[in-house]
Amino acid sequence: MTIRIPIARPELGPEESAAVAEVLASGMLISGRVVAEFEAGLAERCGRRHCVAVANGTAALELALRALGVDGGEVLVPALSWPSPGHVAEWVGATPRLVDIDPGTWNGTADALSAARTDATRCAIAIDQFGVPAEHPAIAAALAGLPIVEDAACAIGSTLDGRPCGSFGDVSCLSFHPRKVVTTGEGGACLTDDDGLAEELRILRNHGQRAVGDFARSGPNERLTEMQAAIGLVQLGRLDGMIRRRREICDAYREALPGLGLAGQAHPAGAAVNEQTFGVVVAAGMDRDAVIASLQAQGIGAGILSYALTRIGSLAHLGQSAPTAEDVVDRGLALPVYPAMADADVADVIAALAVAVG
Repeated sequence: MTIRIPIARPELGPEESAAVAEVLASGMLISGRVVAEFEAGLAERCGRRHCVAVANGTAALELALRALGVDGGEVLVPALSWPSPGHVAEWVGATPRLVDIDPGTWNGTADALSAARTDATRCAIAIDQFGVPAEHPAIAAALAGLPIVEDAACAIGSTLDGRPCGSFGDVSCLSFHPRKVVTTGEGGACLTDDDGLAEELRILRNHGQRAVGDFARSGPNERLTEMQAAIGLVQLGRLDGMIRRRREICDAYREALPGLGLAGQAHPAGAAVNEQTFGVVVAAGMDRDAVIASLQAQGIGAGILSYALTRIGSLAHLGQSAPTAEDVVDRGLALPVYPAMADADVADVIAALAVAVG
C-alpha cells in the first residue's frame, strides 16, 4: 500500500535549513538569542507578557501544573484528547477527573467542567480541540477561583472573538510537534501574564536553577534548543499563509460533507480556526475502520481521530466514562491537511472518501 497523500506533512524549506545552519555556525546551541527571539515572537502572537519555550507540549503541561502548585487533589480534563493532559495530572500527584465533551465542538464546556468540580478540584485544563477554541470566557466564569490551564497545543493562530488562543487561562500551553501548524520537530511553550509564574516556569525547565549554580528546587531539563527555535522563527513568519491554505482545503472538505453523509467538527460563534486537523464522524452504524482502510488502499493517509481517555490502558484504573467522547472516537477519522496539498490532491481525497463511504 502506497500513501500518495499523507495525513500531514511539515511545511519546511530552505529558509529553515539556512536558519539552522546559522545557529550551528554560531556554536551557541542552547539557551541563547534565538530561543529568546522565538519566545518573544510567540508571546506577541498570543498576546501574552511571557513565553517560556520548553522541550515539548507534554512538558509544557506538566510544568504549568507544577508552577501552579498542583500536587494532589483532582484536575479536570476533557475526555477527548491525546493522553498527555491525563498523564501529567497523575505525574504531579493529582487524579484526573475526565469530563465529557460537547458533541458538536468536541471541547469541554463550561457547564460540564463546572458540574465536575468538587471540593478536591485543584485545577482545570481547557483544551482547544484540533485548534477549535474552547468557550474560555464562559469556562473562566463558571470556574471562578480555580486555576485554569489552556491546552492550546493545536491552536496557534486560532482566535475567539478576535482574541488569540494561547492567551486564555492562567497558563497556556503550545506544542510544535510535526503534526502541528507550527513545528520545531519537537518543542512546546508555556505562556502567561503572571510574572511569578513565568519565573517559576523558567526555573523548573532548567534543572530547578534560579541562576547558574543556584538550584532552588529539583527540576527536569526541558529546554528547547537554538536549532529548534530557529526553525520555529521561520515557521512563525509564515504562519498566516499556512493557515490561509489550510482553510481553503478544509472549506472544500466541508462543502463536500453533506453529500457524503458525514459530519465535521462545529466551530463556535466568534471562532476563527487554524484547521490543524480536519476530523469527521461517520454515520451511526457505518464501519469507521472500513472507511479508513478504503482510503488508505486508495493512497490517502487517513487515520483515527483521537482517544477517549476513559478507555486508554494507562488511565483505565480511574473507572470513569464519557459516552460522547467515546462515540466520537468510535466514529471519527482525520483527513489529510497540510499547506502543500494541491487542489487536485484535495479533489482526490474527496473522491476517495465518496468511494469509501459509498
